Amino acid sequence: MECEKYKGKMRESCLDCTRKHIAQALILLTESKLGHPEHKWLAVGHLAEAEAESVLMFPEFANKIRRFRLTIIENCDTIDLIELIKEAGELDE
Repeated sequence: MECEKYKGKMRESCLDCTRKHIAQALILLTESKLGHPEHKWLAVGHLAEAEAESVLMFPEFANKIRRFRLTIIENCDTIDLIELIKEAGELDE
């Protein structure tokens, strides 16, 4: 059930939260390569959260996160999530 306070509203952008979710996705992707392939989907979920955290104030960055997420779904092993963390830091300056 949706909370009435936030009904129909996007969450405010939080770049700290965005970076946190990207970092968690990075760790989970590493785990997925170390014998826990199901962790890939947990990483995908964290990237979706990172998108949601950034879309209101940084829609272009949210779209970039989305592209990375879709690339991971397509089984790409050469994705650089550190790039996203650095970019979020630059947006926060």
